[in-house]
Amino acid sequence: MSKKLILALCALATLLTGAKCSREHVHSVEMMNQCVEYHRRKLFPQAIRDCNKAVSLDPENEKAHHNLAIVYIETKEYEQAAHHLQQAISLTGDISMYYYQLGEVYQWMKQWERAEQAFLKSVELEPGLYKAHYRLGVVYAAMDQPQKAMQKFTDAINANGKFFDAYRELGSLYLDYDFVPQAEQVFKEGINALVGRGDELAVLHSRLGAVYSEKKEHDAAIAEFRKALDLKPDMVDAMFSLGWSYSFVNVENAKIWLQRFVESATKDTPPDYLGAAQARLMEIELGSPIHDQ
Repeated sequence: MSKKLILALCALATLLTGAKCSREHVHSVEMMNQCVEYHRRKLFPQAIRDCNKAVSLDPENEKAHHNLAIVYIETKEYEQAAHHLQQAISLTGDISMYYYQLGEVYQWMKQWERAEQAFLKSVELEPGLYKAHYRLGVVYAAMDQPQKAMQKFTDAINANGKFFDAYRELGSLYLDYDFVPQAEQVFKEGINALVGRGDELAVLHSRLGAVYSEKKEHDAAIAEFRKALDLKPDMVDAMFSLGWSYSFVNVENAKIWLQRFVESATKDTPPDYLGAAQARLMEIELGSPIHDQ
């Protein structure tokens, strides 16, 4: 945008609304626009430089503070991001997304109470912002408040019935706290809601398999783990779970899948899972009885 056009728009805004329009403000807008362009090109040092110039020229340029915060989020400079989001909020306190982004920053900093307050303000301003409900659920889970977390994950699903993350976390939280029927219901509802979304469905089928394993319904668990692997053949945790479930009903198939899991192990494979698979394979080779514990 040319300087002449900015000045003309500024003059019109001043005439109509009494808005601030000075040379510093015009230069601030120019610097901010350059910042946005550098950010688009992922030239973050240049973006930070120009957005900092923008807010120095006009400390009340709310959009420049916000754009600077976004760049700092990209570079993981969260203290700076929080500062400039707070500045933007102080200049215009009714934008839900600013509070949501501030909540995310506090969440990444593990400042749970601050994150909670920011997300609460975000949903107060925009009750249908399902990701803010979900993020509150994550925060409450981190704060060891499972009932509140369950409610917020439920609120996220109610606001968006196709939001995978909320189904995954709500069902998993129910399972962690032994609310097995509720976990089963959530995973089934998620599977019905997300038809056609392969990798996400694979996760939900695998989690539903874990529910059936908890209930010692091994054939049903096997069916779900196989569905997960049909959708995502390299899903290593489903390989382990399938082999483990087969070990109670069909040891030959158990050998196939547990061996496949062991061979697929990487440095990121949890050592306890790898050790359990190797121990179960040894039991099968020795013909030791396998008990359903």
